Amino acid sequence: MKIEFDKKKSAEALSGFVQSTVDFSKKAAADAKDGVAAMVEKSKADSYARRMKKFNPLFPDQYHDANFKLPNIISIVDDAVRRNVDVCEGAIGWLSKDSGVEVLHLYDEFVEFSGIQFIPTVTCDATYCVDSFDHNRYIRTDCVFQKAHEERMAELKQIAYCLGAKKCSIEISESVQNSQVQDRSASFGKKLTFSKVAISAKQDSSQSSDNRRSGKIEVEFEGSIVPQRPELKWFAHDDTINRLIDMRCNEQRTIKTETLELAGSSSATMSHKTACSIDSAIGKGSVYMQNQATREHQNRLLFHIEF
Repeated sequence: MKIEFDKKKSAEALSGFVQSTVDFSKKAAADAKDGVAAMVEKSKADSYARRMKKFNPLFPDQYHDANFKLPNIISIVDDAVRRNVDVCEGAIGWLSKDSGVEVLHLYDEFVEFSGIQFIPTVTCDATYCVDSFDHNRYIRTDCVFQKAHEERMAELKQIAYCLGAKKCSIEISESVQNSQVQDRSASFGKKLTFSKVAISAKQDSSQSSDNRRSGKIEVEFEGSIVPQRPELKWFAHDDTINRLIDMRCNEQRTIKTETLELAGSSSATMSHKTACSIDSAIGKGSVYMQNQATREHQNRLLFHIEF
């Protein structure tokens, strides 16, 4: 049997096949190029995401977001530390977490922007913890306990004044581990518009494994005001102080004198656990806050008041 081929159709079929092969090759090459480009972009994105996770920068819009919560600890740092890190460009600092404690590392040039009050002053490379009574105020860690002590003393004197006392004394006693010998004494007096104040203090300790550090403050008032309830901060939840206020304000001022023993733990600046967490966040084996918290919990305040 004789088979005849149509040369024209054969040529057209061959040409179409070649064209299809060329088109397929071009498409495959384009797809491969796009695939490589996508892989490169994905690699860049993954690298950027890893750097973002590593450096964890904080940007202004995040800071002002209603859902953003300030950590309890802020460290003031120089922005030069991360000036050349691309993911940190435009940031006001960064967030870190150590031993479960979150810390905001705030660039010193953004302190004013933050709107936070730092006590006593802003110092680069210093660490601050939040004031328990005002979350927009942060106190430098080496001043926290001294600041709290001063505020407690002032509050007790204010309580005595508001209740119309003629005289009050505050005696401080604590047990500390200290081998140094110290003897200090000071006295000073100042007349105020509403009272006559005479304050004396004496602090001494002897060489021992269980030294006693003590001090006493005495204040005299004119005692002529009508008793009024003082605004409480440190002693707001102290039952003995509140009972004293109730007796003086609600029971026709029948009380003439009272001596209260106030445990340091009842108005402690922070718990021992919190102090340990702050030390862990500060790092370098610090136990400063732990030691201060332990000493504060061992405090005893004798508050004597006369009307």
